[in-house]
Amino acid sequence: MDVMLAGGFMRFVQGLASAAPTMIVGLFIAGLLRYYLGTAGTLRLFGGNGWRSLPQSWLIGMLLPVCSIGVIPILREMKRMGIRPGAITAFALSAPLFNPLSLLYGLTLTRPYVIIGFALASLGVVTALGMVWDRLTSWKPMDPPKDPEVIGLRRVALTFLYMARELCGPTGGLTVVALLGLFLLGFLLPHGALQSSVEQLDPLAPLKMAVVAIPIYAPPMLTMSQLGMMFAHGNSPGAAFCLLLLGTGVNFATLWWIASNYGIKPTLTWFTVLFLVIVGFAYAVERPLIPPGVEPAGHTHAFDVYTNPLHSSQGLTAELLFSKLAESIGVVDRIGVGVLLVMAIFGWVVRLRLQGWMERQETENFGATYIKQSGWNRAVSPRVVGITCLAGLVAFSVVACYAYYPSPREVLEEMRLARTEVLSGATSRDYKRALLWIPILEEWSRKLEVGYALRSFDLRPYQQMQAHLLRKKLELLEHAIEHASLASEQAKGIATSKSEIDLDQELREIDQLRSEISSNGQRLSRAFR
Repeated sequence: MDVMLAGGFMRFVQGLASAAPTMIVGLFIAGLLRYYLGTAGTLRLFGGNGWRSLPQSWLIGMLLPVCSIGVIPILREMKRMGIRPGAITAFALSAPLFNPLSLLYGLTLTRPYVIIGFALASLGVVTALGMVWDRLTSWKPMDPPKDPEVIGLRRVALTFLYMARELCGPTGGLTVVALLGLFLLGFLLPHGALQSSVEQLDPLAPLKMAVVAIPIYAPPMLTMSQLGMMFAHGNSPGAAFCLLLLGTGVNFATLWWIASNYGIKPTLTWFTVLFLVIVGFAYAVERPLIPPGVEPAGHTHAFDVYTNPLHSSQGLTAELLFSKLAESIGVVDRIGVGVLLVMAIFGWVVRLRLQGWMERQETENFGATYIKQSGWNRAVSPRVVGITCLAGLVAFSVVACYAYYPSPREVLEEMRLARTEVLSGATSRDYKRALLWIPILEEWSRKLEVGYALRSFDLRPYQQMQAHLLRKKLELLEHAIEHASLASEQAKGIATSKSEIDLDQELREIDQLRSEISSNGQRLSRAFR
């Protein structure tokens, strides 16, 4: 029981860390909608009240770097401004699925038309669900009020105060609800329980993944890496589609928010239709999207992040928990958690001391009374603000792509350091060190492909093959190290000749793979220089 509780707690903390950056982005965008675009500008941004609101909401969602938790404050503002319910659900489902960073990353994981096909299929799903949802709700369009056009420093202050207040309010509570799904999976599923559950052509694989994906919270980049592992291991493409739309697009908080705002019965009907449409799409694409020439591996580690991270036989200590958390949480996520912590402290101060002041400021600046132009306060129409925000979003996405995917020269240097760590750990039999650096080296190899393609607008098949071979050898090395570690423990505990023979065989395989990875890395460096 203690291992189950500790595993669930670890998954909860890891989920919070991975959600922190996109939560900050979501809170900031919600503040822009509330204090800068206003009701009329937001309505125009999401396509108005006509039919184009559904595909336009999908498109806006594809541009925003948010996850299924970061989208919650935006949904709250859209609902407050009277946006069409179908457009709200279309945005809620599409915004977490793709963004420019994850889409570029996904194009290196499998054949490009698979990722593009998934994106277009998501458009069909959210459009169909949006039309159904509009019929289930009693929404009627209303004439948006005229928004004030004077902006100034007070709006900037109110935007950041709103972010802190919202974090310590409904958005913070819904975040806990969303992460309870990860806690539940980590508590109930033993370590490695999903390694062989979604095999290719398994008639139940898409359905099983659809059921497991409902409580999952997954940021877009994590889902993309899991899709790549599924295609590389020959797992079910239909299960990958279910993971993308249900695991990334929906969580417990999304369902809770929709049910609390539109009613339990309509929500159940909407979710039933959503589930059936996604599972139907999954079975339709199962055979056409099977990668040619990829033999099923019989297992995958793609879903180990949703099961208990601790083995039932492990001795549970506080040092073990902190070390595993430190290994799994990156620098960017730690910074995001720190920013959220500061915002949460400030948010409580806002709610306890500044709530009345904020309400008065909103009444004076965004109600019927207009402030005069003076000093920093200038008249700017919502249209100009919207165009500026949209242009800034596109510019930010471009800059973020080039920053997240550095130049090949920088990536090759990072890969050289990571390869040294992997090979050193394999040589010295420091298995923990090698297993820590293997995923890092694989990640840099994918960033190398995207970074090169962004700058040269070309990626030759020879370069793709060299990167693929390196990752294949790394995967084999990872399996060999895991087997060698197990054989070593057996040899120590049982001291049988069979365990010693298995260990010697695994060590010889590790030495051979180590030399192959070294030569593959050199060829990859030459291919991209």
